[in-house]
Amino acid sequence: MNTIYRLISATLTLAVLCLTSSAQDPVRGKLYTKQVGDTVHAVVEVRVQTKWHIYHGPTKADMGPEDAVGKPTVVELSGGGLNFGELTFPDPERHDEPALGTWAYVHYGKVLIKASAAAVDGADPMSVTAKVEGLVCEDGGVCIPFDFEASARTGKEEYFPSEAAAHTDTAPAEAAPTGGDGEGSGDDGSDEGLLGLIILAIGGGIFALLMPCTYPMIPITISFFTKQATARDGKVLPLSLTYGAGIILIFVLIGLLAAPVIIPFAAHPVTNLVIGGLFLFFAFVLFGFINLTPPQSMMAAASKASMKGGYAGVFLMGATLVITSFTCTAPFVGTLLGSAATGGDADIGRIVIGMGVFGLTMALPFVLLSLLPGKMQSMPQAGAWMDTLKVFLGFVEVAASLKFFSNTDIVWGWDLLSREVFLILWVVIFVAAAIYLIKGAFKGDGAFGGKQALAGCAVLALAGYSAYGIPGNQLDKIMTAIVPPYSNDALLVAFGGELEEGKAKHGIVVDDYDGALARASEEEKLVLINFTGFT
Repeated sequence: MNTIYRLISATLTLAVLCLTSSAQDPVRGKLYTKQVGDTVHAVVEVRVQTKWHIYHGPTKADMGPEDAVGKPTVVELSGGGLNFGELTFPDPERHDEPALGTWAYVHYGKVLIKASAAAVDGADPMSVTAKVEGLVCEDGGVCIPFDFEASARTGKEEYFPSEAAAHTDTAPAEAAPTGGDGEGSGDDGSDEGLLGLIILAIGGGIFALLMPCTYPMIPITISFFTKQATARDGKVLPLSLTYGAGIILIFVLIGLLAAPVIIPFAAHPVTNLVIGGLFLFFAFVLFGFINLTPPQSMMAAASKASMKGGYAGVFLMGATLVITSFTCTAPFVGTLLGSAATGGDADIGRIVIGMGVFGLTMALPFVLLSLLPGKMQSMPQAGAWMDTLKVFLGFVEVAASLKFFSNTDIVWGWDLLSREVFLILWVVIFVAAAIYLIKGAFKGDGAFGGKQALAGCAVLALAGYSAYGIPGNQLDKIMTAIVPPYSNDALLVAFGGELEEGKAKHGIVVDDYDGALARASEEEKLVLINFTGFT
């Protein structure tokens, strides 16, 4: 069931996928060992994801001031018959915490933690293991405890002193700088979020291309470039590239104009409420309840401009494509912008990249058509299948809107969209979508549309997976990130779930760090600091 869900979410639920972040751990590590002369050297390589940091160690005193908040990085080396001495950390960086009125020493990027031991008879450096634990924090964001174990491996000769150095008193070379843009940044998975955004933009562009309102531009494109080919002895490649560049540039401009408005308010509950409403509006557009058309004057002006010859005319014809296909592309553009703006890494660059890739996906088929007019006949013919896809994506938009409504619900404390209510609504939405697909698979002539029916069954499986989570069953990381973090006890019990018995009760102190420390000291308890925002 989990495998089916991932396949569906990767190919169909585009709006939902972009609301999630990379599942890769922000900290990874390896252990390298080598005997040089009479000494065994161990180097623990810790790689920290970009924009995250770990704390200096190995003790609390090494973190900086007495009131430093965090947890030191602790490394334990064992095995191989070796007794390792004191750990050596690279030089840390100072990280200020203005909200807490303190600071701490931290590390970014690649961190090399070193130790050495005297080689003894029977010692085996390759049997050494390292256990590392600590706290990793996103800059200005959440903190997550981490721990991992690593077995010894060979390699990374640059981490160890040479054989010549083993016979001198020269200390091992210091670790390379560990700034956020250090050597480890290319291998820490920080680009996965960008890759997900690019995949989302490509998927949105493909779906938009399949919508009916893009088809009128096919004969217009063929006609225009057939005339240009005649006038230019078939040399239309520069014009075709200009045509594509115009489409891409316009979508990028849309991103540039919209992003500065969206990003500053992305996490605000009103913004989430508005974006959720836009998703519902776009769903009604896809359902056909609302006819979304740009102003006729704008369409007429763009169409007239596109009839001009030369590069200006072909560039403006790209604008005509964007405007005439607005009914179909607006839901996907809105989804792309809204989702990117609500991500933790939202910025102008990411949105411009997303819109550029979306525009490139939209432009590429039309550029090919402009080069190969004879290929028009091989294009899929418009028909009921496009309307079916369009309506199904309307269901996806409705499901995606619930995530934004949930963000607002949590911040303002409405307690309307609990985990159970959210999943019940998803079950209803995707059951309705599955019924629509399966019912439509039976054509008028009695033939059975196998592919459409199979898609309906896959969507039905997604509905079943959502139902599986209602009684409190553990869901995968993607779904866990989507559904609300609180439960409705009455609904949970009604659907067969169990309330947690004997759960520890903790006092909560809001926005008073000193008061929390004083209370914890009186009750002899630890303090859990929650930096997490709602959205």
